[in-house]
Amino acid sequence: MLRVMLASDIHNCHAGWYGMSNGERMADLVRCLEEAKRERDYGLTLCLGDVSLDFWAWNEGGSYLWDPPVSRTAEFMEKIMPAFPGPFYITPGNHEQYAPADWERITGQPREQIVCRDEAVFVLLDSFSGDLGPKENSDGTYRPVNCALIREALELAGERPLFLCSHWFDKEKETDEFKSLLRDGRIRALFCGHDHVSCIPFTEEEAGHKPILHTGHFSYSGDKDPCRFYRGWRELTVYDDGSWESLYRVPEQIIRYPGWTVRMEAHVQDEWKESR
Repeated sequence: MLRVMLASDIHNCHAGWYGMSNGERMADLVRCLEEAKRERDYGLTLCLGDVSLDFWAWNEGGSYLWDPPVSRTAEFMEKIMPAFPGPFYITPGNHEQYAPADWERITGQPREQIVCRDEAVFVLLDSFSGDLGPKENSDGTYRPVNCALIREALELAGERPLFLCSHWFDKEKETDEFKSLLRDGRIRALFCGHDHVSCIPFTEEEAGHKPILHTGHFSYSGDKDPCRFYRGWRELTVYDDGSWESLYRVPEQIIRYPGWTVRMEAHVQDEWKESR
């Protein structure tokens, strides 16, 4: 059995949410992670981007374009990443538009990669690979996912289940080749972040009708109601017989808004199970 933590949209940055400064929120994340590791046996972590706001189109702009530049991604890798269950693998989001050499220097990893385990194979895809290393603030440029990398992973997977992971999958911008690949039965599901929610839509019938499991956030909700899609991470468990299940896990948290405070009890939501 393999249990995987999938996290995204942590946004270690210069902003604070829910009445917490960034430093307080990162300390709370570390607390939650340490508690989770004591309670459950995670075999690895897959981080699906937006650990920072280093390249950002709004307000003060991305911190890596300040003078002097500040890499919150580098800060995350040094101070926060060790708290996650290891080994830790990361793919960038639209706010980490580092040129490939800079990204590898900061994280020690390529912008996309294949992660093979005995129970399953994971493809970490870079879907915001356009216009890297920008000289001005932006929200990233989406590019269709790397189908060649998926085909390579399918060859490596054999009969093992294959999971596609990216910061985002934009079905309106994806290729027919990608949709055709999704019909392969070994590709069991897609995981993504970006929209700060936890939900499970599906690809179209012609694209295999595969579940797309959104990984939530540890920053601010993508819903108008701040008490929905609260801070947490998605958990995936793959069993030795190829069956698997997933849920979104919310640790105990406090939401503070002007004039009111809510204590969110630990709970799970958006569960999905699939037999062999």
